[in-house]
This record gives sequence, C-alpha cells and structure tokens, in this order.
Amino acid sequence: MTGKAKLKTALTGYAFILPTFIFLIWFTYYPVYQALIGAFTDWDGFNAPRYIGLDNFVRLFGDEVLRQSTINALIWVVLSIVLAVVPPFLVAELIFQLRRARAQYIYRTLFVLPIVIPGIVTILLWRFLYQGDGAINQLLELIGLGSLQQLWLGNPNIALYSIILMGFPWISAFNLLIFYSGLQSISTEVLEAARLEGATGWKRVWRIDIPSSFPQLRLIVILTLIGSLQNIIPPLIMTNGGTRLLHLRADSAYVQRLDR
Repeated sequence: MTGKAKLKTALTGYAFILPTFIFLIWFTYYPVYQALIGAFTDWDGFNAPRYIGLDNFVRLFGDEVLRQSTINALIWVVLSIVLAVVPPFLVAELIFQLRRARAQYIYRTLFVLPIVIPGIVTILLWRFLYQGDGAINQLLELIGLGSLQQLWLGNPNIALYSIILMGFPWISAFNLLIFYSGLQSISTEVLEAARLEGATGWKRVWRIDIPSSFPQLRLIVILTLIGSLQNIIPPLIMTNGGTRLLHLRADSAYVQRLDR
C-alpha cells in the first residue's frame, strides 16, 4: 500500500470516529469545564456570571447538610459493597458445592429469576412494608416486639439504614452469576490437589475459592461503588424526598434546594 493510500485509509477512519468525539466533547467534557468555571462564580442561569473566588467552596464546606450527607454517602457505599459481595458469594459457593450439575442449574435459575422484576416494583414493595401499618411493624406486634415498631422511613436516624437494607436477602442475581462463573473457572486439578492436601470445606473457600474470585470481586466492588453513588432513585421514591430527610444524601439535598 502506497503512502497516499495509507493516508486516505487513515483519514477515512478519522472521519468515521470524528462525530463520536464531537458528541463526547460537547456532552461530556464541555459540561465539566462549565461546572469548574461556574464553581468560582455567582450565576443564576440568566444574568451575567460574577466572579466570587472561593466563596462557594467556603459556604459549601461550612454547610452542616453537606457534612452529614457526606457521612451518609460513605455509610451508603460501604454497606452497599458489603451486601453486594457477601450474600451473592455465599450463595454462589453453596451452588458450586452441589455435586449434580442439574441441581446447580435449578438453584441457579431460581436465584436468577427475580431479576425479571422491575426495580421500581421492588422499591414500591419495600416502601409498603416500611409503612407505619406495614407488614414489618405488624410482624413485630404479632411476635410480641411491638416496642421495636418504627416509622422506618420517617425517622431520620434509621431511614438511611432502612433504604440500604431494602431487598433482603440481598442476593443480586447479576453478582451471583459473576461469582459463580469465577468459581467455575477454577481448574479441577487445583480442586483435586486441595482435596488431597486436606483443604476442604471452609479451608478450601478461604485458600482457593476466595483468592480465585478476586477478579470478579474487584469488578463487583467497582460497579457497586459507581452504582451506589449514582443511584438517586431509591431515596427519592422511598422518602418522597422529604425535607426532614434532607441530609440523607448529597444528591437528595441538591434536588430539594434546587426546588426552593
């Protein structure tokens, strides 16, 4: 291929990817640039922006709502990661331990089936369970623990944990399949050698299964971290974005103050 032909091929390739870069710059990088510039100005969206230096940051870091929502965000992320990792891995391990392939298939299918239920349905169901006269409080009354009844979504002290713990028993079908695929990738030679060395049961889980699942673990932690920081839907739907729970998360506080 001559130099002229190579140049033509290269230009053709660049022409095809140019629209993608234009959209990427306009809809991704330009808004970030505008946000950085706007952080140092006072602008209502209509009048000309006025440069105010670090005043916005001084007000921001002196805001009690921001401090509380940041703490809540850390709690949200940590607990979300724990619930996204531990229950799915334990179930994947139990399924993997089954000797019959048909039994593994049946249990795997049963745990994956709930994924077809829309997330909004799950949120609304748990919102119903958390109501003052919902199933949770009625169950507590039935077993003689009426003193533990709460306004699960109306009490700012426990609303955050109520939303995080939504979805019991926290077995994400997606995460379960990821862990299960990682366990299946362990070679039979390694498992047989572990058995001969006496590494069975929990000893094998700690020494072989968990280390072998580190790539899957890393993927799930990253996805959960991103998802937990971006997912604003559960708090807004579960609490109606109530002003009493303004400090629940930073994004909820932002939406509330934007509406003022």
